Amino acid sequence: MFTLPEQLSLATKAVFDAQIVSATACAQAAFDSAVAVIDLNLEAARTCMAAATVAANQLLSIKDGREWINLTTGQSQMALDRLQAYGRQAADVAQGAQAKFSRLAETEIAASQQKVIELVDVVKQAPTVVAKPINTFLKTAFQSAHAGYDQIKRPAPASQELLPAAAGTGRGEHAPA
Repeated sequence: MFTLPEQLSLATKAVFDAQIVSATACAQAAFDSAVAVIDLNLEAARTCMAAATVAANQLLSIKDGREWINLTTGQSQMALDRLQAYGRQAADVAQGAQAKFSRLAETEIAASQQKVIELVDVVKQAPTVVAKPINTFLKTAFQSAHAGYDQIKRPAPASQELLPAAAGTGRGEHAPA
């Protein structure tokens, strides 16, 4: 049978290991989101370069002012369409990242909470002199963690509602305030 200090050490190590796993999962989610944004921007740059090449070739073949007006009007409209498509895709990436972080937070918090509960069970076996400061520390840590999670989670649904509305605006339309 383990002694109390060994049990505390093992339980604390399990909590720290769970936190490292959580941090790694968050870093991976952030990296995946960054990759999605980079891919989106690279595709947008390729599309813009291709459109610029087509527009330049069309400009070289213009014969009169009327063709120039028609061409610039058409090119402007296509540029607006590309911009709106980019906005929708960026909103999709942002919503995907937000959903991934929400799921990750819920699962990782549950896993970490389980490890801390195991640590609390070990602390309960400790003499009162040892257990009281640890209990106070854990209570404060939990209250802070819950308050932080609640603050992060609160604005998320509102931002999910705003993204599709903002992505659909264009041509004189405005998102509802």
